[in-house]
Amino acid sequence: MSSPRHYTICIGSRKPIRSLPADFLSLTIDSSLLLGGHWWGKSRSFAKGVSGEQVEPLDLEHSQLIAYAAQLAPAMLRIGGTEADWVRYKMGKKALRKLRGTKTASRREGNSNERPAYELVLKKGVWKRLNRFIKESGFDLLFTLSAGPADRDASGAWRSDNAMRLVAYSVRKGFRVAAWEFGNEVNGFPFLYGPRKRVSASQYSRDFEYFSESVKHIDPQAKIIGPASAIWPIIGEPNPIIKKLCASPAARHLYAVSWHYYPQQSHHGPIAVRRAGTYRMLSPGNLNDIVRWNRNIQKYLTKSRERSTNTENWLTETAHALYGGEPGLSDSFVSTLWWLDELGLLARNGVDKVFRQSLIGARYGLLDQESMKPKPDYYASFLWKKLMGNLVLETGTTIGTNKKLRYYRHTTGAYFAGSAAEVLLLINLNRKASAHVEITATNASFSVGHTILLQADGGFTSKSMLVNGVPVEDDLVFYWGTQKVMKKYKISGKKNEQVTKELLLPPLSALFYLFARSEN
Repeated sequence: MSSPRHYTICIGSRKPIRSLPADFLSLTIDSSLLLGGHWWGKSRSFAKGVSGEQVEPLDLEHSQLIAYAAQLAPAMLRIGGTEADWVRYKMGKKALRKLRGTKTASRREGNSNERPAYELVLKKGVWKRLNRFIKESGFDLLFTLSAGPADRDASGAWRSDNAMRLVAYSVRKGFRVAAWEFGNEVNGFPFLYGPRKRVSASQYSRDFEYFSESVKHIDPQAKIIGPASAIWPIIGEPNPIIKKLCASPAARHLYAVSWHYYPQQSHHGPIAVRRAGTYRMLSPGNLNDIVRWNRNIQKYLTKSRERSTNTENWLTETAHALYGGEPGLSDSFVSTLWWLDELGLLARNGVDKVFRQSLIGARYGLLDQESMKPKPDYYASFLWKKLMGNLVLETGTTIGTNKKLRYYRHTTGAYFAGSAAEVLLLINLNRKASAHVEITATNASFSVGHTILLQADGGFTSKSMLVNGVPVEDDLVFYWGTQKVMKKYKISGKKNEQVTKELLLPPLSALFYLFARSEN
């Protein structure tokens, strides 16, 4: 091991630079897993952007799934993914009669003699179970409606009848869908279905306006978002849609711009610009890449906000690696340092919601699909929810130029031991050297709170994690805050100890430092 690297962080003003919603960290369940489609398993087969392996539908009534999900609330749950554009909504004749009674929604109904080639079916029973799961978990629902080839006419224009069946049925039954998203990665259609199925940015914008009017006619309270474009590292948004949508008249309906970003691609897919590697996402340049693409989104939003003043920025899919994640990496502690860093970056750079792909399933799922057991990223997400406040603060100044130390600073605006409470999240990306960090503040004294150190339990690719040197178990989640658990994980800090705090981060570790300070 190399000699420790020394840093001094001088924290500054407590004036927030922005405020995050309580559901900033949100989640997904893929349509493929929900409906028993082609979800990422062990098979390396690949077709039309998804796995060649078909799976059993997810059991939404599994008690462990509900229990673990509820511990990450409040959150929005997105149901989407590639196969979201292949779904027929089988909601019965009453929903269809309601649809036909709405003038706006019927303008583009398809010819009844045409039978679109849907590959998956969403039935009423699954929809009811999903809405029960949403309620029991304490989530809000974001649902991606099909904008795929099966829902388009011969000229390529989108037809409303299939999607509006689901919207109408949901309203009639009192199922609250917080937001409807128009299609999943429509910019990728030429690569999935061939060049003839390409949807241009102009076509998508026209369709989005019609989609928005149709939904609002039936469900006036719903938020409307899109286009869920895939943005790739290095190359950006193929077949770009976002810029034109934001500048079009349709932007007046746009509650949030949605986009997807995976920083690398696993070996389960044939196309890659940055293959997943054990240490690849420890590069500060690779970590910061998302900031560059988000800067473009923010620029496009200035146009949208000329028509819709409060258009938000939602990253509706992100995970450690595309194509279900990389085995042995995306399901291990390797992913955890990337995940915490991305959350910190996006919280500081104007993103309103970050949806982790996915709550369950594949290598990048927070929960293992077979055992329902949490992976390291689940515990990291839980701790982010519990510890990182919703007010983002300036990071302050640093003495020590090694870019392998990353840190983020938040507060809830609350007080601890009579002083203003804050939290620093520090991440040491160095593979060999510890980080020795001294925390200072001008004309202020510190009351020590809690120090929570996260490390791999064994090698960096371990699928288990240590919290303050203790192997983490689900008691951390279900009994958080109890004296027994806080003592077990050595989280009970010393109150009112007037010190200048010094922290030591071992190589490849993250640390939450909760503290309070008072002005002298």
